[in-house]
Amino acid sequence: MSILDQFLMKDEVTVVTGAGGGLGSELVKILAAAEATVVLVDQNIHPIQTLAENLQQQGGQATAYECDVTDPEAIKELIASIDKDHGRLDVLVNSAGILGADNPMFEVQASDWDAVMNVNLKATWQVSTFVADYMIKNQTAGRIVNISSSLGGRSQLKRIHYATSKAGVEHLTRNMAMELVKSNIRVNCLAPGWLATPMVQDILNGPQGAHWRKAIPMGRAAEPEELTGSLLLLASKASSYMTGSVLRVDGGYAYRGIECDE
Repeated sequence: MSILDQFLMKDEVTVVTGAGGGLGSELVKILAAAEATVVLVDQNIHPIQTLAENLQQQGGQATAYECDVTDPEAIKELIASIDKDHGRLDVLVNSAGILGADNPMFEVQASDWDAVMNVNLKATWQVSTFVADYMIKNQTAGRIVNISSSLGGRSQLKRIHYATSKAGVEHLTRNMAMELVKSNIRVNCLAPGWLATPMVQDILNGPQGAHWRKAIPMGRAAEPEELTGSLLLLASKASSYMTGSVLRVDGGYAYRGIECDE
């Protein structure tokens, strides 16, 4: 196998949760281009069904499944459906996440805190646990890639619940890695920063755009294809000696320093 071939994921069944979101859909496209058999998972079936059909028309292998990743029974049914349809599960990418309301700590509602933690942290643990159990029973040398954020490594005003959830995802990654290493399952974490989705571009080009561009050392958001190398490294066999790692792809945003005034 050549060096570059290590990054290919030909026919490997790769599950992406939150596949209908701006980040999730871009990760799906990268994995499909690497020849993975991509399983798109989202609470809303319509956008991922359309994306799966588009990838199929381009010669890719993609299927869409509706699932609420905060519901344990729904996750069990999802894994049973994937096993029935594909007969294996090689890679999990935990991309499902929500931002929550833009509020300082004294204005964060308990319901909003719980919603962010349930989707970003609890669901990542829950889906990973069920998938890892499936991998162990099927003796699969699997990979799990958790999606954090640049805010998993820094503080930011009005994002206390989101930043805390992503810091939790990073520590969860390290703990899961140690739990699963003897089962030949590797767990790593990708922590992207600003991604040039339409929503982010509107922010960076809006009234506060200059402030946010200044906060990013590279001065811009990442183009989706700039996540290709990091995602494929962690999801493929190229990272065979990596587990428990957090890989930041954020133009230096996480290490610029704490935002004390916005």
